[in-house]
Amino acid sequence: MTSLTETAYLTRKAVNIGAIVVAILIVVRITFGLVVGLWKTLFPPPPPAATVAFGKLPYPSAQNSVATPSGNITYTVETAGGSFPTLPKNLKVYFMPRPGPSFGSFEKMKTQAVKMGFTDIPRKVSSTAWRFTDPTAVLRTLDIDEISGNFHLTYNYLSDQSLFSEKNFSTVEALTAKARSFFDGQGLFSVELKAAEASITYFKLDSGALVSTTSLSNADAVGVSFNRVPIEKNPIVSPDPKQGLVSILFSGAADAKKQILEVRFFYTAIDLENFATYPSTSVESAFTMLKSGKALYASAPNSISQNISIRKIYLGYLDPYPPQSYLQPVIVFSDEKGFSAYVPAINSEWLHE
Repeated sequence: MTSLTETAYLTRKAVNIGAIVVAILIVVRITFGLVVGLWKTLFPPPPPAATVAFGKLPYPSAQNSVATPSGNITYTVETAGGSFPTLPKNLKVYFMPRPGPSFGSFEKMKTQAVKMGFTDIPRKVSSTAWRFTDPTAVLRTLDIDEISGNFHLTYNYLSDQSLFSEKNFSTVEALTAKARSFFDGQGLFSVELKAAEASITYFKLDSGALVSTTSLSNADAVGVSFNRVPIEKNPIVSPDPKQGLVSILFSGAADAKKQILEVRFFYTAIDLENFATYPSTSVESAFTMLKSGKALYASAPNSISQNISIRKIYLGYLDPYPPQSYLQPVIVFSDEKGFSAYVPAINSEWLHE
């Protein structure tokens, strides 16, 4: 029969052995995790193959007022460290659904036009586009698409340049609130646009054209653009960074119908759940395209230099105009002084020229 002393001894021994076994198991597990982590770092698994589910893509569209720079421009890279960033092997392309014809779309369009002060009978300019003229201010016109509801409102300021003698600008905050109120009053602000950040651009009249300037005190007009929410921290860029696809250009005139010189509402929803992956190009290849004049030029300073220093290179998504069915990634090249250009980030074999 085992004595109490022997029982206590055996119990202590069993506990000690159990503790040692548990400690060994913990050490083995930690060591195994470290080894697996190191292995994956040194020999990472290849990314899944690109799905290319949308087939070949149209070349990204970026219509704006910026002319392709002429002459022999020299580009140098002056990014931090003087190096190019590395893109992921595969990049996402998102579907942008386009609305189709619907019953009552013409009457809905006319109602939308009336809200903006256009009560005349419109003139058809294409299969789905119409033009209104304000009967009480003939320099105001509205081009609107019956199907999408996208529109372009303009005031022909070149025929009424006297309005620029008035500079009754309120604060930038007040102008931003006024722009939000305009779109909200039209029932046009989606959940995404309600969360959009506004950017401000100042313009001055120079030789019959509005060109960018540095401050409100120098401005003849002020633009308010609403920037779409980034996708996975990648910004959505506009064909014209100075005037977004959802933007308003204000003058300082006292007359309410002369205060808004231009409204751009070219908005297409993005289906973030419906995407395909495509092989990316290299930034080095994109830079070669830029140097050969094959980029999409988004903005340029009032007087462009023949030597441009690229100080920032990053991945973005181009909000297409004219509208397309896909939101595609682009590589943005910027000198951070007014020049920016886009090059498709998708491997060119998957793009239609």
